[in-house]
Amino acid sequence: MLSNISSGNGLRTQRLLYLLSIPIIVLLWVSFYSSTPPSSTLDTRSCGREQPQISKSQATSTRKWASIKYSTVTGFFAQDLPDTDDETFDFIASNFGLLDKFQLEGLHVDAENLVPSSKSPPWKKFKSVIKSLNKNAPKNTQYKVFFIARHGQGFHNVAESFYGTHLWDCYWSLLDGNGTSRWDDAELTPLGISEVARANVAWKQQLEYGAPLPEIWFTSPLRRAAHTLEITWGDITLNSDDIPKPIIKEKLRETMGIHTCDRRSSRCEIARAFPTFTFEHGFPEGPDPFWDPINREPDAAKTQRLKTAIDEILEFDSSQTYISLTGHSAAIQSLLKAFGHRPFRLQTSGMIPVAVKVEYSAEKEPPTSSGSGGVAPKCTVDPTAPAI
Repeated sequence: MLSNISSGNGLRTQRLLYLLSIPIIVLLWVSFYSSTPPSSTLDTRSCGREQPQISKSQATSTRKWASIKYSTVTGFFAQDLPDTDDETFDFIASNFGLLDKFQLEGLHVDAENLVPSSKSPPWKKFKSVIKSLNKNAPKNTQYKVFFIARHGQGFHNVAESFYGTHLWDCYWSLLDGNGTSRWDDAELTPLGISEVARANVAWKQQLEYGAPLPEIWFTSPLRRAAHTLEITWGDITLNSDDIPKPIIKEKLRETMGIHTCDRRSSRCEIARAFPTFTFEHGFPEGPDPFWDPINREPDAAKTQRLKTAIDEILEFDSSQTYISLTGHSAAIQSLLKAFGHRPFRLQTSGMIPVAVKVEYSAEKEPPTSSGSGGVAPKCTVDPTAPAI
């Protein structure tokens, strides 16, 4: 496979070498946030001490509702507005998108909370308004803020960019790698690690400005997402015994099926890679039981899965207002859809807060159709042919 890439024209070769290069500054991050090798190279005979999972008693709820409805509260963030371009949006430069003056309509908020702050960004006002909304909300309603982060650049992102989406979907995404790089349960690239390092610095800055600290953290079980959370929060919260450890949640993962980058490692391997994390109750042992090598998960089923993930998070603990989620591009699109948010694509390592109205109902949710999935498309050209 390596010869197929090397025999391409000089421009493509230089591009690949650039994307796979390892700058000195990134080597320091790799050393500090040591991570295990790709799953195929792990010694699975012994996982050492596995981190605990959420106990059954912790996971059991005495909920009094049958379904939950979500709707986005617009007017706090630029990413809520239809004119904001997600391709040029910079979550760091824009203070996570927080508007200087909130544009809230039809909400019962104490009047003094709507006075614009004299300083930017107005996180103190934001927290005050969220508190007021919860104070004045009916008994079956809560307001939550989800900090939704996408993982940094992964080796699968590099491969798709190099081969092009068509050849990636029809051939290369079905393989574990190309002889030069591996992307099964894809890890972060050196560039991806440096991207996430910027998010770490950005969070420190916004916390100094008064941004709310999440009260609970959840991540997809895929390595690139968990590693992103680890780097982002490593020296902010993960080094503290007083703050809850991140919870690995199965349903937050990327679209399932066909692509090996979305086939997660076994629980044993995940435990070895992220020993300070906690598994949700019932996280399956052994290799990935949900990945299908033939069929791709339908979009409707994915959206329902992501909504169910949030339902389960709130069933686990509905008392938390500020919740951190780390996941993937397509999964985040489904999550935003479940929240009634406008479509908004995040760049690698991007993050947006979303304020959400949560309404608990005694009525069961109507059944939904999962739709039909898909299989890998047929290649229209030889995917291994050298570039001309």
